[in-house]
Amino acid sequence: MILQNIRQKASQQHGVIGINQLEKLGATRNKIKALVRQDVLIPGPGKTFMLAGSPVTPFQEISRATLMNPGRGVASHRTAAFLWDCWTPGTDENIDVILEGRSHHQRFPEVTVHSPRDSHNITPIRRHNIRTTISSRTIIDFAAVAPHALRSLAERMVFAGHITQERLIAAVAQHSKKGRAGIGEVRELLASWPFTGDIAESVLELRMQELLKNGPFAEFVSQLEIGPYRVDFAWPKWRIVLECDGWGKIDTVEYFAKAARRDSYLQLHGWLVLHFTWAEITRRPGMVLREIRQAFHHQGWRSS
Repeated sequence: MILQNIRQKASQQHGVIGINQLEKLGATRNKIKALVRQDVLIPGPGKTFMLAGSPVTPFQEISRATLMNPGRGVASHRTAAFLWDCWTPGTDENIDVILEGRSHHQRFPEVTVHSPRDSHNITPIRRHNIRTTISSRTIIDFAAVAPHALRSLAERMVFAGHITQERLIAAVAQHSKKGRAGIGEVRELLASWPFTGDIAESVLELRMQELLKNGPFAEFVSQLEIGPYRVDFAWPKWRIVLECDGWGKIDTVEYFAKAARRDSYLQLHGWLVLHFTWAEITRRPGMVLREIRQAFHHQGWRSS
């Protein structure tokens, strides 16, 4: 029965379990040693154990980091942003974990342990079944270690519906304290808050403006109504429409059906319709611009 409970608990945590959890499940030290000898559990750093046969994934490594003795870690900073699906960690990036209190504990080379004096909003939620800081605290902590990428993270958080301006303002007020790292950068972001009430449209428009500004295709219209449909971007003079797909927008059968009807309507009325994914716009801007230029040439445009 104990082994069954151990397997169940570890499976819920990406194949990892901590020593404290094993003891709570009734596993004695002798029982744990026996499971290791039987290759059921594989010992790891910080008195954690991996369930034999479980796949090694980034989530498993993060889960292990939060479960290292004393087992009260919370994924934070860049790691929390990753668990919120809004950050891609670098290959040499440590796992960030918050551990309350300033007791001496063992350090591990691939884990950065933060022991903040600021305990506001430190109660975790679960993301990917891993203890993680809430979205507002994640943004502020992230700003402390990666201020250069704060705007990009905030954009993704807003676009995904994880944060609002009002919630972030409230969090800054709670966390404001002389010397609190990250607060200044978040205040600057709030002072020039670029997102409108319509989150998806405003973020896409900002991205496209950055891509198209100072170029020959900057005179677009956003959210143009054409017949019964509203399109993301359009150049009415050249009868070109650009639709930006991504971030969950294209994940439903209903969307595909509606998009097909819209595209058919536009094409029947003489519009050339382009589609680009969010990833293409943000990661392959050169390709996007080339295809836009080709579309303009197809419609009779010539560069001056």
